[in-house]
Amino acid sequence: MELRTLHYFLAVAREGNMTGAANMLHITQPTLSRQMADLEKELGKQLFIRTNRNTHLTEEGIHLRQRAEEILSLVRQTEAEINNDQLELTGCIRIGAGETPVIHFLTDAFARLHSQHPGVTCELFTGNADTVEERLVHGLIDFALFIEPFNPEKYEYLRLPETNTVGIITRSDNPWAKLPAITPDILKDIPLLTSSRTATAAFDVRTWSGGQVTTEDLQIVGRFDLIANAAQLIRTGITSAFGINELFQLQTPDLAFVPLKPAVSCSCLVVWKKYQLLTKPCEVFLRLLKESCPHTDTENT
Repeated sequence: MELRTLHYFLAVAREGNMTGAANMLHITQPTLSRQMADLEKELGKQLFIRTNRNTHLTEEGIHLRQRAEEILSLVRQTEAEINNDQLELTGCIRIGAGETPVIHFLTDAFARLHSQHPGVTCELFTGNADTVEERLVHGLIDFALFIEPFNPEKYEYLRLPETNTVGIITRSDNPWAKLPAITPDILKDIPLLTSSRTATAAFDVRTWSGGQVTTEDLQIVGRFDLIANAAQLIRTGITSAFGINELFQLQTPDLAFVPLKPAVSCSCLVVWKKYQLLTKPCEVFLRLLKESCPHTDTENT
């Protein structure tokens, strides 16, 4: 399978038809159709469902699209690193993170780096722990920011010195929005959205409540991965959600954050792959980040 073939495949996937993709690629439509037919033959799978006007991806085609985008992204990144023989520091820092105000440590470090070396850019990806870790494993990001609980034993990491407070995000006119804290007996009565992260349990309600509350006791309305969209459902008044404090998306008069009692706080880890040769921009970025986090836990750094 050639890189050019993957490039052609992605063009068809994006355009949704062979003719449009061929025009964009400046090749003939029969040539492109033959390339795609050869690709399907090579893989032994049907990648497209063809109609008179459109070309849709099959399930196998959707899977290949994801992998093709990852492969070509890595190729571009590698070429940029190898070809970068300039004296001025240039390149890209790729960061994946969940939603937490603690990310300011990473953005502040990048701001310092960019002010010293304007040729360095960044790519920010936001997702839950599962999607961020998947991108880290496949080399699509350089650094990942995880909210604990997260097991970092497969990685190198830096624990940041600030913590997040865990609580309930609810509409401000709900009765529990006026409470100083949410206790186990109150939690049972609150319709809730819970985190969709599966790599680790986002919150162990049984341990927190000393066995008073289990997951089966909760009134689960649904699940979410990022709070920004979940907040719109919370605003309808039908549900609340587990979350952390000080998220800018929630700083509106119609929403309230109520901490748990017993209090729960969680720290954050900046994680990167073991045995990975960091680019020069990444090395400088990591040094600046460590300088802003003295006396914090590190592993293999």
